Amino acid sequence: MSEAIFLDRDGVINRKAAEGSYVRTWQEFEFLPGAIEALRRLTGPGRPSLIVVTNQRGIARGLVTRAAVDDIHQRMATELRAAGAVIARILVCPHEKGMCACRKPGIGMFLEAQREDPLLVLEESAVVGDSLADLEAGNRLGARTFLVASDGGTTAAAARTRGLTVHGQAASLLELVEAGVFEDGVEDVVVAGVPG
Repeated sequence: MSEAIFLDRDGVINRKAAEGSYVRTWQEFEFLPGAIEALRRLTGPGRPSLIVVTNQRGIARGLVTRAAVDDIHQRMATELRAAGAVIARILVCPHEKGMCACRKPGIGMFLEAQREDPLLVLEESAVVGDSLADLEAGNRLGARTFLVASDGGTTAAAARTRGLTVHGQAASLLELVEAGVFEDGVEDVVVAGVPG
């Protein structure tokens, strides 16, 4: 059996574009502080696979091409690999809302990862994201869910209102890693002063 850490891209690994905009080129892609180090620490023998699952609605809206998104991901993976961080898979939903089963909060991308690795146990995996869609997808899988948000707890409160479980939260991926939330036997935690 195997497990994975599923990571949203925008807002977890790289700086999110302004509302309504999209990261369209590698030149517009900016790693968030600590993200490379966090991914490096999560890489290694016996560690869960790191799998990026990202909604890229800009493709469906004609604001960015699939080739451009693939180029960004190839460059991202290359830069991470040079730093000692290995991304096993990058899965992309290129569709408009309501047009597919893969766009989060749908779980199609996660099921695709499981088809590629039949030993992958989704319920033993973790989902890390910055939005309610990420948290809802993780809850649907029965996976542990972790929130990256520096909004003073607003997203976490909205998740609780919807009945979603959040197992840990912090202002950055690195803070989650430093809190040890991905280690075996570590209880759920809230870090970085974000209310639970």
